[in-house]
Amino acid sequence: MTGRDRLLEMKQLSGMEEGILQRKPDTTIPDNSLEQFLENVDEIRHVLMTLNMDRETIRKEQEDSLASGCADQLKCRRVNEHGDQFIRQARVVRQRLREATEDLKNYPENTFGTGRARHEQVRALVASFETIMAKFSEDHTEYKNRAGLKVAAYLRKQNIEVTDDQIDYAIENGSLFLLTRNITMGTEQKKSLFDDVKNRATDIMIIEKQIQEVAELFEDLHSMIQHQGETIDRIETSVCNATEYAGRAERNVKEAVQLRRKSYKWKIIICILLLILVLFVLAMIKVLSPI
Repeated sequence: MTGRDRLLEMKQLSGMEEGILQRKPDTTIPDNSLEQFLENVDEIRHVLMTLNMDRETIRKEQEDSLASGCADQLKCRRVNEHGDQFIRQARVVRQRLREATEDLKNYPENTFGTGRARHEQVRALVASFETIMAKFSEDHTEYKNRAGLKVAAYLRKQNIEVTDDQIDYAIENGSLFLLTRNITMGTEQKKSLFDDVKNRATDIMIIEKQIQEVAELFEDLHSMIQHQGETIDRIETSVCNATEYAGRAERNVKEAVQLRRKSYKWKIIICILLLILVLFVLAMIKVLSPI
């Protein structure tokens, strides 16, 4: 399957329209039902599988681009467009995970029978997403470094000695072409080398931008999980406190009932003792009275 086919498949599977994942209308299953939750989990899992396959396709395209040289602008453009498409799709997944995580506050993990299952499912999805994004970032970083080495090699072929730091600085500040000002364009081969340097530098700047976007996705995801975790902890603490208060109230009621029963018991005993005392006094009066 070609990279173009993979792009088309991703658009079809994600149902993307201006960065929003279109969901199928559902008229039979309530939004908060377990069935709807599992259906959403399956949808996200399927998109994650597609995202991971797309990451592998991008990595192969990067290898192809490095092997052929970036004078082939079509291959460079395909890699960059595919990377942008990947990041857009990752944002869609991030939003879906945000919604799923937000919904967990309605299902404390230690109170409902399905609460723990919901939390475990969402945690597994988040872990998968983090793994895919980490690998994508690693692939892009390696690709950027190898592209930088390509630039250095091109310059050294023209007897222009540069350090890696100089190349990084030149690329970040858009001054790489100053390093190539002494290249003599006397042959078609030299012109091709110059085009390679120019296109590779543009490629590296795009890669840097994509790596930064991935880093922002990670930061946002971690912030979301941390915030939601604190919210869930507060909910679970409140539930635990409510349970404790309910248990304490139940114990107080039982103690009150027991005290009431003891009170009735002592009242009966006192009445019996008073009756015995009265009978005893009457008997003594009868005995002591003259006949």
